[in-house]
Amino acid sequence: MKKVLLINNESVSSLILENVRSWDDPRIDPEWIIQILKCRDTSGFTPTDEDVLKHLRGDVLTLCFKNNNLVGFNSVEYKSPYEIWNGLIKNHKFISETGVYFAGAFIDGAVQKSGFYQQMTKHRILRGIEKGLKIIFTETQNPNIEVGIKKTLESMMSNAEITDYTMDDRIFFAGLYGRCMYKEIPKNSKVSFNELNYSNGDAYGLVFHINIDNRHK
Repeated sequence: MKKVLLINNESVSSLILENVRSWDDPRIDPEWIIQILKCRDTSGFTPTDEDVLKHLRGDVLTLCFKNNNLVGFNSVEYKSPYEIWNGLIKNHKFISETGVYFAGAFIDGAVQKSGFYQQMTKHRILRGIEKGLKIIFTETQNPNIEVGIKKTLESMMSNAEITDYTMDDRIFFAGLYGRCMYKEIPKNSKVSFNELNYSNGDAYGLVFHINIDNRHK
């Protein structure tokens, strides 16, 4: 399935693939893999090639193109925090309700700060709403991810697409990544992640609960 978004008066088309189990899925052109790795190099995000390939899978994998060049991707799993995070913190009881897990994403540096990432976030949330899912969750070292999700949810409230939302306390994952995943430690004036030891690979788990009106149930 294809979808076209208008970002800053420029069209970005999205190819939406369902039930992708591996990066070598025949629906994924090998040239796109090369373009995705080039996006990684300009994104400020520093996953290894192996990390990137590992995330090119999911219940939904969305590949985004501008002028026929791939400029980003995102992947979603419809699972619970328990299924994704169980065992990472001893004796911690994670939520067992199925939600929308933001498994992976990044965009080319050329389209950052354009509103494109927020559009991707909204699209992932709406697909979850269509399935009746009311939990959004992910893990990150980047406070801009938290701020971006909040901004998207607040915009959706303004547009009456959801009624409201709450966010649980951040979940601290010591050494989750084993290193800092960014060229420069990300900062945001609204949210501080200063408690993280980036060189150790610490990260936060973020869990959001959304309320939707009867139109979406």
